[in-house]
Amino acid sequence: MENPEDRRSGFFTNKIAFGAGIAVVGAVASVVCIRTGFIVFLFLLPLALAGFFGGVKTAWVSGILAVILNVLVGIWISVYRKGDPFIFQWNTLYYSVMVLVFTWINAPPGKYWILREVPVRMTAGAVFCVLIFLPLFYSVMYNGELQYFFGRQLEAFGAVSSNSGQSDLTTEEFFSTVLYVILRGGIPLSCLVFWWINRQFALLISRFFQRAYTVQRETILGFHAPFFLIWVLSFSLAAILIGRTANIEFMDIAGWNILVLSATLFLVQGGAIMMHFLLRFPPLPRILINVGILFLLFRPGINIAILGLLVLLGVMENWVPFRAPKQ
Repeated sequence: MENPEDRRSGFFTNKIAFGAGIAVVGAVASVVCIRTGFIVFLFLLPLALAGFFGGVKTAWVSGILAVILNVLVGIWISVYRKGDPFIFQWNTLYYSVMVLVFTWINAPPGKYWILREVPVRMTAGAVFCVLIFLPLFYSVMYNGELQYFFGRQLEAFGAVSSNSGQSDLTTEEFFSTVLYVILRGGIPLSCLVFWWINRQFALLISRFFQRAYTVQRETILGFHAPFFLIWVLSFSLAAILIGRTANIEFMDIAGWNILVLSATLFLVQGGAIMMHFLLRFPPLPRILINVGILFLLFRPGINIAILGLLVLLGVMENWVPFRAPKQ
């Protein structure tokens, strides 16, 4: 007869081996994605799946292992393939920050960390990224060597071609425009979109595996941005106005970044209000409305108007209880 303690020991051994396997596969897949260019924009997806299927500990083991593996690959490229040292430093910083923040968003490791809703954790992570990356990009404005490097990266991605003849902008002018946007809200917005896309793909994949260890479904239907965020939003608009009027570049940059971060939370709240009302429709009309909204979001100009209306809707709920239960 099998000993219960042996059975329990075997269960824990199998569980540890299973978690370790998921962690290793997730880390390797993530590094392969970003190093080979193979679905590079989904390099966080394997790490999200590792956390969803293996739990908090597996998520952190996979994330830390991915960072270490990426550093080792970067060192090998620098030593044996004479890679550019600055590219190694930039890749290491960017990859490490994005991976560790994304891991924290999906698997906050305890009660002493922020355990609020995912939109709040994403916004907090974006604030951290702004503090890390903004000084670097700001320094690019006054460093010819860094400008050359990032301009070369844009050309490598096919964003600019001075010989194409399809644009009146030179590489330098295009790069200046991109840098202007990056400094004024581009960093937090790109991080938020990047994290959201990878997380949503991971959630969709996890739905095909109905197991006990799959991620607990989260909903934004009840999400409310804190009221004080109204004052933060107002402050950002005032900072932009003063920065533009008095030609204070730093205040203008700070105002735009704060505006993007605060408006994002109100955008999520506005989306939650819209979802609340859509649930009152029958399934078929609800699907058609969602498809129609998705189509409009890909229409330049119209998408800005829709997103602006959702932000405004989120702001208005501080005074109008849109989701109050019926009496």
